[in-house]
Amino acid sequence: MTHPTATAVVPPDTSAASTLSSDLTAMRPKLLRHARVLVRDATIAEDLVQETLLAVFERRAQHQGASTLHTWATAILKNKVADWYRSPDRVRLTSIETDDAGSTDDALDRLFNAQGEHAAPVQAWQQPETQMETHQLKNVLDQCVERLSGLQGTAFMMREWLGFETHEVAQRLDISAENCRTLLHRARLSLRGCLQVRWYGKVRA
Repeated sequence: MTHPTATAVVPPDTSAASTLSSDLTAMRPKLLRHARVLVRDATIAEDLVQETLLAVFERRAQHQGASTLHTWATAILKNKVADWYRSPDRVRLTSIETDDAGSTDDALDRLFNAQGEHAAPVQAWQQPETQMETHQLKNVLDQCVERLSGLQGTAFMMREWLGFETHEVAQRLDISAENCRTLLHRARLSLRGCLQVRWYGKVRA
């Protein structure tokens, strides 16, 4: 009499799930900072990031490794924020934080003299020479974006990060197209000044 061959029971791979959980926890603060700049509402930003992390976890088998997990999660967050802005059911923001607008404008004004020229010579920008420098530059750029005043930061992130056209940014923020263009222009000037001080000035020091 032959006995059926016993099938080995393979225990679930808990190490992979544990590693993914750690990765999601590590990337959460940066995703949350991006979301807060975009929606200017802590509760909504938290919800969008939670939905993003849940989507990454549930669809982890679809991640083929062509991009990093963080890049993949960032793309998912972008889509969720864009969908939120375009949803007819979204709650319109009644106000956008502008507490730091004065400090941003003051910092920007210090970059120029009374004639509207740069107060200090503008140094030529160079591409980072190493992967480490590229990573450091991205971190500095993130910090500079976070320092933008409320409406400037939101408009800039919607235009450059979400890829909205200028007229759509204006529509979603309920401002005029001219005002939107002014905000974007000032945001780019602020970023240039911030990078000049926090990155390029230090690199050449």
